[in-house]
Amino acid sequence: MLERIFGSKTQTRLLEYFLANPNKVFNQAGLSRFLNCSPSSVARLIQPLVREGILAYEQISGQMKVLALNTESEKVKLLLEFYEKYKAL
Repeated sequence: MLERIFGSKTQTRLLEYFLANPNKVFNQAGLSRFLNCSPSSVARLIQPLVREGILAYEQISGQMKVLALNTESEKVKLLLEFYEKYKAL
Protein backbone atom coordinates (compact mmCIF):
# COMPACT_ATOMS: atom_id res chain seq x y z
CA MET A 1 0.00 0.00 0.00
CA LEU A 2 2.69 2.56 0.92
CA GLU A 3 4.71 1.51 -2.11
CA ARG A 4 2.14 3.27 -4.30
CA ILE A 5 3.08 6.64 -2.80
CA PHE A 6 6.72 5.99 -1.83
CA GLY A 7 7.46 3.87 -4.91
CA SER A 8 10.97 5.12 -5.60
CA LYS A 9 13.49 7.61 -4.30
CA THR A 10 12.46 10.10 -6.98
CA GLN A 11 8.76 9.66 -6.27
CA THR A 12 9.41 10.14 -2.54
CA ARG A 13 11.40 13.30 -3.32
CA LEU A 14 8.50 14.56 -5.44
CA LEU A 15 6.00 13.87 -2.67
CA GLU A 16 8.22 15.63 -0.15
CA TYR A 17 8.41 18.66 -2.46
CA PHE A 18 4.62 18.83 -2.56
CA LEU A 19 4.38 18.39 1.22
CA ALA A 20 6.89 21.20 1.75
CA ASN A 21 4.79 23.45 -0.54
CA PRO A 22 1.21 22.40 0.22
CA ASN A 23 -0.49 25.48 -1.23
CA LYS A 24 1.50 25.81 -4.44
CA VAL A 25 0.49 24.76 -7.92
CA PHE A 26 3.14 23.24 -10.18
CA ASN A 27 3.39 22.37 -13.83
CA GLN A 28 4.95 19.20 -15.15
CA ALA A 29 7.86 21.04 -16.81
CA GLY A 30 8.82 22.75 -13.53
CA LEU A 31 8.68 19.46 -11.66
CA SER A 32 10.82 17.91 -14.37
CA ARG A 33 13.49 20.58 -13.83
CA PHE A 34 13.31 20.18 -10.04
CA LEU A 35 13.74 16.40 -10.25
CA ASN A 36 16.23 16.61 -13.12
CA CYS A 37 14.29 14.09 -15.18
CA SER A 38 12.13 14.10 -18.30
CA PRO A 39 8.50 15.28 -18.33
CA SER A 40 7.46 11.75 -19.29
CA SER A 41 9.18 10.44 -16.15
CA VAL A 42 7.26 13.01 -14.09
CA ALA A 43 4.05 11.82 -15.76
CA ARG A 44 4.79 8.25 -14.62
CA LEU A 45 5.68 9.41 -11.09
CA ILE A 46 2.49 11.39 -10.58
CA GLN A 47 0.09 8.68 -11.80
CA PRO A 48 -0.01 6.66 -8.55
CA LEU A 49 -0.21 9.85 -6.48
CA VAL A 50 -3.19 11.04 -8.53
CA ARG A 51 -4.86 7.60 -8.28
CA GLU A 52 -4.42 7.66 -4.49
CA GLY A 53 -6.02 11.12 -4.36
CA ILE A 54 -2.83 12.72 -3.02
CA LEU A 55 -2.32 14.97 -6.03
CA ALA A 56 -4.96 16.80 -7.99
CA TYR A 57 -4.26 17.79 -11.56
CA GLU A 58 -5.89 19.66 -14.35
CA GLN A 59 -4.95 19.66 -17.99
CA ILE A 60 -4.79 23.15 -19.46
CA SER A 61 -4.57 24.00 -23.15
CA GLY A 62 -3.53 20.70 -24.66
CA GLN A 63 -0.38 19.28 -23.10
CA MET A 64 0.12 21.48 -20.01
CA LYS A 65 -0.81 19.85 -16.71
CA VAL A 66 -0.96 21.74 -13.43
CA LEU A 67 -0.65 19.80 -10.21
CA ALA A 68 -1.23 20.51 -6.55
CA LEU A 69 -1.43 18.64 -3.31
CA ASN A 70 -5.04 17.58 -2.67
CA THR A 71 -5.29 19.19 0.75
CA GLU A 72 -8.91 18.03 1.13
CA SER A 73 -7.83 14.37 1.18
CA GLU A 74 -7.62 12.59 4.54
CA LYS A 75 -4.48 10.83 3.28
CA VAL A 76 -2.84 14.18 2.54
CA LYS A 77 -3.85 15.59 5.92
CA LEU A 78 -2.19 12.60 7.60
CA LEU A 79 0.93 12.90 5.41
CA LEU A 80 1.20 16.63 6.17
CA GLU A 81 0.88 15.97 9.89
CA PHE A 82 3.56 13.26 9.71
CA TYR A 83 5.83 15.48 7.59
CA GLU A 84 5.57 18.43 9.98
CA LYS A 85 6.19 16.26 13.06
CA TYR A 86 9.12 14.52 11.38
CA LYS A 87 10.70 17.85 10.41
CA ALA A 88 10.43 19.02 14.02
CA LEU A 89 12.50 16.11 15.36
